[in-house]
Amino acid sequence: MEKYTVIVPVRDGSETIEHTLRTCLRQKYANYEIIVSDNCSTDSTRQVIEKFEDRRIRYITPERRLSMAGNFDFALKHADPGFVMFIGADDGVMPGAIDYVAGIAEGLGVRAVSCRQATYIWPSFPDADISGRLIFGGLRDDVEIRKSAEWLPRTLDFDCTYIFELPNLYCGFVHTEVIEKAIVSGRYFRSITPDAYSAFATAVFLDSYAFSHRPFVVAGASPKSNGASGMNPKSSGRVAEQFKAENDLEFHRNFVSCQSYEVIAAEAFAQLADAFPDACSPYRINLRRLFETSVARANSRTEPAIREAVGRMIEIHAVPDVQAPTKKASTRTMLNFATLIRVVRDLLIFRNRYTGVNHSDRYCIDNIDDAVIVAKVLSELDGARDFETVSRMAVRAVLARLN
Repeated sequence: MEKYTVIVPVRDGSETIEHTLRTCLRQKYANYEIIVSDNCSTDSTRQVIEKFEDRRIRYITPERRLSMAGNFDFALKHADPGFVMFIGADDGVMPGAIDYVAGIAEGLGVRAVSCRQATYIWPSFPDADISGRLIFGGLRDDVEIRKSAEWLPRTLDFDCTYIFELPNLYCGFVHTEVIEKAIVSGRYFRSITPDAYSAFATAVFLDSYAFSHRPFVVAGASPKSNGASGMNPKSSGRVAEQFKAENDLEFHRNFVSCQSYEVIAAEAFAQLADAFPDACSPYRINLRRLFETSVARANSRTEPAIREAVGRMIEIHAVPDVQAPTKKASTRTMLNFATLIRVVRDLLIFRNRYTGVNHSDRYCIDNIDDAVIVAKVLSELDGARDFETVSRMAVRAVLARLN
């Protein structure tokens, strides 16, 4: 039986980590461990963790405070051979997730399993327009085998959202045999953005992987979330600023740091390509698309800095006949016939399917632990036989009379 390890890097996460750990401890898989790497927290994080007194939790802490990437590397060194997944201290693991992933990995013979992530915006999130929202699935629930040689170019062409279609080590499981191929001089993470870097590092060293359209992780966004702090227009950005100040890795020289998912992904791949040029040689970053999509997908908070960064990167790369695009021109799209057909088809087939809960705090969904349970139940309403309906009761009553 393969070992499965969930790693939770944390710093000053006392407000959320208790609920995150509850989701992890609900798993029934036998050979399973949770490593909590506490990056020298100054709040009550340690006390919260120690309350559990569960042998599956291993608490570790470095001798001094590390950068985020440093803490990820520190934690990774403590993982035993087997499948490993990182999650944040405000994320959650769906009930039955480990057994579900283990079944996929064994049944399909893969060394990485990723999923379409569900999302939970904590009620304490600073943007009231989206706080208290749970989005737990799309319209598919199948598992597909994907080829890295197909999805890496699509990601580097920025046809995909961030790195979410790749074999992720953050909110996805990757075997240590694959991880070890990208370790040099004792270090794995070589970009300031561990999730993007590890996704590329997994993909270039892995021919194929399983992608589950059914989520097994719920990604949380709370006031302590680094990405949410930097990207959301209504956030103060302090967490992101602190992360940047404590970083001990240089941003890649060919790119300009800004709050753009596209630039972050490009920088991470560039760092990997410097470390492993042969493995990365078949792939290229589409610079034109990078510049276009970075501006097009910016919000009111990030757009000025992104536009300036794009202008500087155009000069660095000396891309001919390219100027910093305007947001208006870049975001103009057309609804083509194929898209229209797909939308109509989905409306007809899935018109009554649940995909999320708005104002989730009104329904006693107050934390990530509540969120994963509700997501599990509602995402399976359509197909599960365990849920009672009027028609099923009627049929059962008729059969009982006949017998």
